[in-house]
Amino acid sequence: MQAGKRVTATGQRGFSWLLVLLVLMVLAVASAAGAAVAQRWSDQMAREKERQLLRVGDAFARALADYHASSPGSDKRFPPTLEQLVLDTRFVGTRRHLRTIYPDPLTGQPDWVLVRDARGDIFGIRSRAEQQPWVRVPQRLGATDLPAAQRYAEWIFTPRQPS
Repeated sequence: MQAGKRVTATGQRGFSWLLVLLVLMVLAVASAAGAAVAQRWSDQMAREKERQLLRVGDAFARALADYHASSPGSDKRFPPTLEQLVLDTRFVGTRRHLRTIYPDPLTGQPDWVLVRDARGDIFGIRSRAEQQPWVRVPQRLGATDLPAAQRYAEWIFTPRQPS
C-alpha cells in the first residue's frame, strides 16, 4: 500500500450524503406535519372556548332573567352585583340563580364587563376578549339572542325580552 492513498470500498462513495439528505427530508416532512397538527389543535381549543363562552353567557342571561322575574312586588329589578345572582338576599331562605360567578372562558378570569341599566343594575355581561369569533352569524341561545359580531366583546349576554 502506498503512503497517502485512501482505500475505499467500491459502491460506498456518496452513501453518507444520500443518508443525510434522506434524514433531512424526513425531518422536514415531520416538521410540516407537526405544525399542521399544532395549528389544528389550536383551532380546536379556540372553538371549544367559544362554545364555553356561549354556554356561560347564556347561563348568566338565564340567571339575570330569573332574578328579574322573581323580584318581589311590581318593581322588577336586575341585581346590583353579580354576587346577588349567587346568593339572593332579598328572601328569607337561600336563593341561588347561579352556582358561582363563572370566569370568562376566553380570558380565564371573572373579569366580565357589566352592562348596566339606568338604575345602575346589571342587565347583561360581555367578554373583554377582542378576538374574532368563529361563528359570525346571529345566534339564538336558550335565554338570549346574539347579533352577528366581528369581536367577542360585541356579544352582550342579556335576557331575551318577553314577546
